[in-house]
Amino acid sequence: PVIGRAPQPAPLWAVLAFTFAGSVGTAIATAGVPFLAQSAYGYGEIEIFLLALLYGAVYIPGALGIGPALRRMAAKYDWLTSGRLLAGISLILGVLAVLPVATRPGPDGGLMGAWAIWLMMGAQGLLSGATWPIVESYLSGGRRGQSLRHATGLFNITWGGCIVVTLATLGPFVQPHPLEALAAMLPIYGICAILTIWMGREPARSLPDVHPTRPARYKQLLSVFRVQLPTSFLVVAVLEPASPFLIASVAIEDPWRTPAAAVWLATRVAAFVLLTRWHGWHGRWAMPAVAATLLLIGFAGITIGPNLDSVGIARILVLGGLAVLGWSVGMVYTGALYYAMEVGHAEIDAGGKHEAFIGLGYLGGPIVGLMAWGFTQPHGPLEVSPSIMLLAIAGSVVLVLGFGSVAWAVRSGRRSGRPGEPQTYNKYPTE
Repeated sequence: PVIGRAPQPAPLWAVLAFTFAGSVGTAIATAGVPFLAQSAYGYGEIEIFLLALLYGAVYIPGALGIGPALRRMAAKYDWLTSGRLLAGISLILGVLAVLPVATRPGPDGGLMGAWAIWLMMGAQGLLSGATWPIVESYLSGGRRGQSLRHATGLFNITWGGCIVVTLATLGPFVQPHPLEALAAMLPIYGICAILTIWMGREPARSLPDVHPTRPARYKQLLSVFRVQLPTSFLVVAVLEPASPFLIASVAIEDPWRTPAAAVWLATRVAAFVLLTRWHGWHGRWAMPAVAATLLLIGFAGITIGPNLDSVGIARILVLGGLAVLGWSVGMVYTGALYYAMEVGHAEIDAGGKHEAFIGLGYLGGPIVGLMAWGFTQPHGPLEVSPSIMLLAIAGSVVLVLGFGSVAWAVRSGRRSGRPGEPQTYNKYPTE
């Protein structure tokens, strides 16, 4: 994004190491904070959904704004580079993670220091949104073809696997030491800052992997996954704040709640591994159609289970629904990233756009959750459980956007030509 792009790609091990360490903070902020805030501050559903809403609201401007902001700052300050900015962001996130411990609730149980968790979540959302487009530029810069596809696959497996490990590890800390678990991010973000030394001052130049022809449906498939990406993350952003309450409702107790919540994260990694090694899904309409179906089935199991009288069947539905949901989200994310790579650019701005679509899901999910809890008793007039209301609202979104996007794209493809017909286009247009 700035003058002096590196001639060689950043060492893949350094980018992946940064990805793993940085994903610890993302995992704690998105999937861990609901459990930790409930334990430390006694937060209920509304407060936790509001925390998640704050994260999503600032994630989008962080993702979209980092590319233009970096270019302006680099033009003004000669010493500023992408690597130094990434290191600075990491250190700021680490310091802010300590604030909840320094301002912990008093012995009377009051929420004297509760403001710190809100400040930390706001900073996490804004600066995480700014971090990952830069990292994705280091990942893709100087790589093309099979090298880029291999690096992207390892990137998905790394951040996805890290979130599984982090959430499973949080279990023993939720009740006795919830705020200390947040403070553990300080040394982890310190490691991130150190790793930027090996990543280099700037990402390498993007190398076009030009293929003069691609099936015409690739553009339609990219449009489909660009719709399904925020849709799937909306479901995730509904699920993560509600996880402590949904899992407790099927009689799963600490320290097993966070490992249970990590089931969908584990199957998402399994989907990443399978789709990285098997490429038979490329260019096939079945991929988004199956992903949308699994998304709906998985979310239905998660939300219907807590309303059943049989605890055994309820647990099977919730845990099975989580597993199916993970496969779906992994399919959608892989498809969105793959077609963006095939059709579009590999710059920070492109990464920012990709992350902004994720941010739309992070923003919409808490809004759906607040609506579900706000309209049902004891908060509202409807005599249904919040989980059933979640199913009704989020399920409608998946039906309309998930399946609607597939139908629209197939119809568009038929109008523009046969689905398999090659189309010539300039992958790297000039203005």
